[in-house]
Amino acid sequence: MADDQRNFRSYYYEKVGFRGVEEKKSLEILLKEQPFDVKKLSLFCLRFPVPAVYRVLVWKLVLGILPPHQCNHEFVTSVRRDQFQDLKHSLCVMRKINSDTSTAKVFWKMSLLEEGNLLFDEQKQMTTQSCKVFMLTAQCILEIVEDEMEAYWLTTKFVKHQQKWKDILYLLQDRLESLLKKEDGRLYKHLVQFSCFDSLPISVWFRSCFANILPSNSFERIWDKVIGGSCKILVFVAIAIFLTFKRPIMSMQSSEKICLYLSKIEPDSADIIVGKAIDMWQKTGALLLPTGIKADSPVIIDRPHST
Repeated sequence: MADDQRNFRSYYYEKVGFRGVEEKKSLEILLKEQPFDVKKLSLFCLRFPVPAVYRVLVWKLVLGILPPHQCNHEFVTSVRRDQFQDLKHSLCVMRKINSDTSTAKVFWKMSLLEEGNLLFDEQKQMTTQSCKVFMLTAQCILEIVEDEMEAYWLTTKFVKHQQKWKDILYLLQDRLESLLKKEDGRLYKHLVQFSCFDSLPISVWFRSCFANILPSNSFERIWDKVIGGSCKILVFVAIAIFLTFKRPIMSMQSSEKICLYLSKIEPDSADIIVGKAIDMWQKTGALLLPTGIKADSPVIIDRPHST
């Protein structure tokens, strides 16, 4: 009887647009635990979309910006704010930034200074792919978070979080090509014909987790999975992009036209892409890493149960 009532309630919530009500309640229970269980929060990110009202807090806990003990949050936040201000002030004194410098560029130079990697002639560092990825990430996070201090730490920690996969990025592209070939051979051959896998910025897509490609209200759901520990989800986002835009792509006869078309995705299409990507990822076992990569922890999690 209790299960029937729960199923009816879930069906009703979904029909009236409150699909995440029960997930939100589950997360609130986790956030009442002291200290916070970061592993459980990571698993929640993998299994469910994180409610927007709690997303920044959950990301900060999982990325280690805030400690598991809530009693220390005020102190740690104060220390991080002081460090943020010191880094920014130092760059001003060194005349590395001014009032015209974009916030994303300021963040990049602050991160270099923090790591002790800021060169005297830092202009060379502004042309690297690492800089491009960092600044794309910063620009997207600044759309989500108003506080620049919070945005800076989320950007730096998220970029560092991604770096654990930097040595297997080539495998992500290999999986992308093999899975797309299996999913839609005709589309795959068309992309190969015009060397699209070489000309499209797929490496930047993966390294930036589709920052500035998908709008913020869509990429947040993908970043939930990435922060939870899955880079394999990125492969399915790329596949979903190609499948969603199959018709216009098949009508194009050059890689330049295809690259331009896929350079920015509209919000309406982005929601479809993200939903399709997560669905494909879950149906294939919700892998964290590409098949064949060994990790210290299991790479497969339970699929989210339908409610």
